[in-house]
Amino acid sequence: MQKSVEKVFKHYLREEVESEIAKFCRGRWVAVECVSRGGRRIFHRYWDKDTPLTISEPADLKKILNKYGKMVPRTIYGSANIYRKLSSKHDLTNEGNILYATPSWDVDGSLDEIDLIKEAAEILLDELRKNGVEKSVYLIWSGRGIHVHLNERAIGDEIWKRGALRVSYSIVEYILRNAKDRLLKVCERSRASERRLKVENIMDIQRVFTAPLSLHRELDIVAITVNPDELRDFDLSWTKLDDFRYWRDWNRCEEGEADELALKALEEIRGDERMRVAIEEKKETAQRIQPTRPIGRFQVMALLQAARYYILRGDINLAKSFGLNRAIFYAWAKKRGVTTRRARGRAGVSVEHAEEIREKIGDEVAFRSSRGWFAIGGQIQRPRDFDRQVAARFGGQFDRYWNSALEYLRNFPREVLESQREFYEKVYLPVRDNPRKLLEFSEKSDDLRR
Repeated sequence: MQKSVEKVFKHYLREEVESEIAKFCRGRWVAVECVSRGGRRIFHRYWDKDTPLTISEPADLKKILNKYGKMVPRTIYGSANIYRKLSSKHDLTNEGNILYATPSWDVDGSLDEIDLIKEAAEILLDELRKNGVEKSVYLIWSGRGIHVHLNERAIGDEIWKRGALRVSYSIVEYILRNAKDRLLKVCERSRASERRLKVENIMDIQRVFTAPLSLHRELDIVAITVNPDELRDFDLSWTKLDDFRYWRDWNRCEEGEADELALKALEEIRGDERMRVAIEEKKETAQRIQPTRPIGRFQVMALLQAARYYILRGDINLAKSFGLNRAIFYAWAKKRGVTTRRARGRAGVSVEHAEEIREKIGDEVAFRSSRGWFAIGGQIQRPRDFDRQVAARFGGQFDRYWNSALEYLRNFPREVLESQREFYEKVYLPVRDNPRKLLEFSEKSDDLRR
């Protein structure tokens, strides 16, 4: 263990590592993941109670190592958003404070299918070239896949003024939709038992990406930048902790190169549905699945609980796990006549505690398995379970409901979200039998902003 810790610190104190991380993170909200204990992911995002973590120069990384050294910082992330200023929590919730949001595509797969991951990334690069974008793109091998990033300076400031999140989301979605058929054919060839190949639009207000030359959170490899022209030659030997190879000119850019693409994307992409290209259980999921049954209370509870966790903790995959876990728990409590007040602190009643990690969300307790996901009744709730049992019931409208749920929850004080009873009574009950109220709330908010 001691040797492993020494390796981590030795890596982050390398001059080139400090320099590349600072170059990427400048203007971004930084997240630091520390060494996991018992499967729980530990994130730190603030210098103090109110000041967001930032890295503007190499010395800032040293400060982080000093501040969190005993917890052993493992992975450094930077937000997709680049902010005008980052001096308080208020700066994070003000969308007008977001200058840019780096358009990015996530190609995720198995280390046994690296060639397929590279092929999918090549398709995205080809589609970008067709749209006149080639000199402002860089790749980061993040650990088990590739992030394809478009340098935000390739888009003019006048376009960004239309809304940074809308611009980046539209660009990513436009390219994915145009490349969908070719990507799907590659995904069909994926045979991995776990982490089958998928390519998706993951742009949202809290998205973070692994910084260049950061360590992967589990694997002893370095997240390296890759020149798109050298992608075909890439192999895992480039990511060795003590002998990594990376592209130093990853931040090159031709200003305005992506203007035409951005304008086309803004014109064509309407609404907030997002593309995900993958093959699961031999069924195509590139197209939206329409709901075959009405949305029930179970799905509404899972949606709102997932949004609750996401707002409080900021991890989308754990949010899905938590949302499904809480929906199962409340279904169990209802069946046994357990009230919300009596249920407090009893979330693990039917769970096998031998391998669990206790986590408090406000005044509510839930349990995670040793694998990191929330669990109840001896069963683990994975993000893909949420997608199958909850998201699929919303069909092509899920992303719209998700964004509306986030907006709805942000209307409540934090103390309501942290209270099991108040969340149930003030947040869930008003919409449980009519989830369309979430959409109506969002539409009214849009009208007020106009």
